[in-house]
Amino acid sequence: MSQKVNRNQTIEYLLSYMPLFHKKIFRQVHFNKPPERHLQLLLYIKKDSGKPMRYYGQKLLISNPNMTALADKLIKEGLLERQADKNDRRIINLMITPKGEKFIEFRKRNLKKSIIKRLEVLEDEDIQKLNDSFEEIQKIFNKLDE
Repeated sequence: MSQKVNRNQTIEYLLSYMPLFHKKIFRQVHFNKPPERHLQLLLYIKKDSGKPMRYYGQKLLISNPNMTALADKLIKEGLLERQADKNDRRIINLMITPKGEKFIEFRKRNLKKSIIKRLEVLEDEDIQKLNDSFEEIQKIFNKLDE
């Protein structure tokens, strides 16, 4: 006899773990320049470059006016560039620049150093458990993309 899976409990875990990750890991990491939201946008564009500005705004839950302001700041810093859509010149696509790519790599190295320092208090056994758990979570989350 199969037990009914408690999907509500899964939702509760998801909702509680997101702030927990932020509190235990990322709040300790300082985002000086640019702010965290800027880095998130750069990472999205690096992963999926050449999409309309509206696409990234929807992914990051940013309104169109705020998305335009954010993109303008990153364009001014030379990290992004605008490109008119080939099919519809009214649509503006965002592309990451080589400077933006270098910046992301620099920030990722610093972020990794900060996280490594934060995790130093954990035993190797705990780190291995985290790795195994994240691997399983990644496998499951990949099914959501199918």
